[in-house]
Amino acid sequence: ETINEAMEQLMLMLVLAVAFIYLIMVAQFQSLKAPFIILFTIPLALTGGFLALFFTNNEISIISMIGFIMLVGIIVNNGIVMVEYINQLRKEGMEKREAIVTAGKTRLRPILMTAMTTILAMSTTAFGNDMGSDMSRPMAVVTIGGMIYGTLMTLVVVPCIYDLFYSNKSMVEEEI
Repeated sequence: ETINEAMEQLMLMLVLAVAFIYLIMVAQFQSLKAPFIILFTIPLALTGGFLALFFTNNEISIISMIGFIMLVGIIVNNGIVMVEYINQLRKEGMEKREAIVTAGKTRLRPILMTAMTTILAMSTTAFGNDMGSDMSRPMAVVTIGGMIYGTLMTLVVVPCIYDLFYSNKSMVEEEI
């Protein structure tokens, strides 16, 4: 019963985290579209976290739920980096498709570097055999799996969704 209550609280925290992330991005981008596009990275990361738990034969636990909450906060950074740079290029007068391709090429390295630092940092927890490592391992597995899958899918899905949501008009003319 206590575990079920804790899981309910963690699910509420996850929903609140997503809501607060969205509100902060709406304020940052002064738009409703861009944050909505960035939120598409979250299901990708969560899918990667669930797959990692499945393949490592771990169960969903309170610790793994903490990993999911942490993953939500980390993975949106990739989407923010991509969408912000696309918007910047379009405001400078570049066409939408060209801006998407240029942003993908230019931001690939920073996105992969930030993902790799998180993955490598969490790998010590995931593969460690220290006392108590069994307890924190599911959190690290979720984070690593979510970052790998979420990052790779973000590099493909976010530009595609951006292309679907925004028109071909110049960013100067178009209301963000």
